[in-house]
Amino acid sequence: MIFLRPVISIIIPVLNEEKVLKETLASLPWDPDLEIIIVDGGSADDTLAVAAGFPFARLLAAPRGRGCQMNAGALASLGEFLVFLHADTLLTAEHLEALRQALADPAFAAGAFELALRPSTPALGFIAWGANHRARVLGLPYGDQVLIIKRSLFLSLGGYVHRRPEDLDLVLRLKNRTRLKILSPPVSSSGRRWLEKGYLRTSLHNWLALARHLAERVFTRNWPREGDLIVGGGGGQGARTPAPSPTTPPPTL
Repeated sequence: MIFLRPVISIIIPVLNEEKVLKETLASLPWDPDLEIIIVDGGSADDTLAVAAGFPFARLLAAPRGRGCQMNAGALASLGEFLVFLHADTLLTAEHLEALRQALADPAFAAGAFELALRPSTPALGFIAWGANHRARVLGLPYGDQVLIIKRSLFLSLGGYVHRRPEDLDLVLRLKNRTRLKILSPPVSSSGRRWLEKGYLRTSLHNWLALARHLAERVFTRNWPREGDLIVGGGGGQGARTPAPSPTTPPPTL
């Protein structure tokens, strides 16, 4: 038997995602050039049991925190390209075909997809339009748009930081190194945050968080040049992502 090294590693951080994870995993095809890694941050619901129903996916455990979990998944992965997928975002065969076409370009190093929010409502449609405009005009896609990064580039940047907003911080550091390509068709992500907390409140919070983060990067030294995947400089300062550990899911009943 010939072992084929995967080209694409899909890394899914999860924490109490039993309600959405099954649909996300069911939408993913199983192809020889893919590996799927689920990194659990200590779920107290049936997330592990849901994951156990998809034996093609590897299940790991890491300390709680999306940045830490995604770094742990990256450390355990084998693919040349890392795809960071939120548990409530659907990545289908059509998206993976678009990704493979993008990877055929030797210059491609990082990117993300256009965004669609579900359920389909005028308000969520407008919010998705704004997110796509931000991604294309400002070059600032967020994590729910499925960040795609060449492995060597991700490692050279030190991966994610272990605090919010880990996705925005990584994208801003990526922009200093390469151009992020925005792919289509749009991925379908859950609009549950807006539905639960309100359209205006959630959108305002997101924009204020963006403004605050950009101001901190300009006027303070709160954000390092490297992520927390590697030990930073300065006499051993920095943090190292703990090695991921295998998780044995409970049996489904």
